[in-house]
Amino acid sequence: MGGTILFAYNLSESDNQFVQIHIRMLEELGYEVTASLDEFWYPTKSYNILVINWPDYFFGWNINISDEEVTELNKTLNSWKQSKTKIFTFLHDEYSHFGRGANLNLLFDLCYSKSDILIHLGDYSKKKYSDLYPDAQHHIVHHPLYTDFQTDLERHVARKQLGISEKVHLVFVPGGIRKTEEIDYCIRVFRKLPAKNKRMIFQKTNFLAKPQSLKNFIDLKVWVYFLLHTCKFNFLENIFFLQGFMKKEKLSAYFAASDLIIIPRTDILNSGNIILAAQFGKRIIGTGQGNMNELLTFLEQPVCSSEAIAALINPIQYSALVGKSLQLKIEEFSGHAMVKNQWKQLLHL
Repeated sequence: MGGTILFAYNLSESDNQFVQIHIRMLEELGYEVTASLDEFWYPTKSYNILVINWPDYFFGWNINISDEEVTELNKTLNSWKQSKTKIFTFLHDEYSHFGRGANLNLLFDLCYSKSDILIHLGDYSKKKYSDLYPDAQHHIVHHPLYTDFQTDLERHVARKQLGISEKVHLVFVPGGIRKTEEIDYCIRVFRKLPAKNKRMIFQKTNFLAKPQSLKNFIDLKVWVYFLLHTCKFNFLENIFFLQGFMKKEKLSAYFAASDLIIIPRTDILNSGNIILAAQFGKRIIGTGQGNMNELLTFLEQPVCSSEAIAALINPIQYSALVGKSLQLKIEEFSGHAMVKNQWKQLLHL
């Protein structure tokens, strides 16, 4: 048992805990674990295992990747392969959340194709990518539970902190909105709710931030877009778009205060916010894309694709686990013992 593992990643206080929790589990299993991006590019010692999470992280989440950067990553991965280090890559995303481009996509293709083991967060991506990358081994390791949110915060206390009336039926959309299709999906679901005093709050929509100037025609277009998507929805439908970084204490309050969580993702594999919403015991609805379908189904939560919204009568009419029952259910799927055991199976411990 044991060995050395390198996570090609720099830990920071603003992390969402995913890497930190996995490192802790592996240390509990007897491994010596290092987290360093510099060590990936310029290793100072040998490692038994290299763990990659997000291929677009290697160049600072930049979406404009040069030919030289593709060559540099390819050369470095080949060097790791020649050193006999086993390469494990988490398949969080099929491609980057932040954009598309031939070279940007190549970063993902390179990491996946040169991996000895591809780690999936669900069965959907395991089945799909087992066919695409038959030379790799494919294993499932679930997204772990978050540990730094106040999941026992009571609803009425959270609402008092946020200044939200007990009479409001609160819908919360967690995470950063990446495209207008995600906003459209949430608004269409929200409109199906029969509650009279309903309100929806988007956690992070930075592209809808208030413009800072009005100097030219482009600025004018930005202002018009801002006014249409804020004032209109604020006043007519009680929908609000927040911007910027939200501290975990405030994010905990929004989760705790909510009656329904909408997962906005329309075309990605995974969403950690399903895990977090379940930890708060909140009713959840989402598109069910990728691995999200099996997770929402396991948690007995409604799944509604973008195409099916028109036929949706009421997002909360379906029987769904809530409260303590839902919290126990997510413990079965993502609890420490479960995920640690999946690592043990992967590592043949």
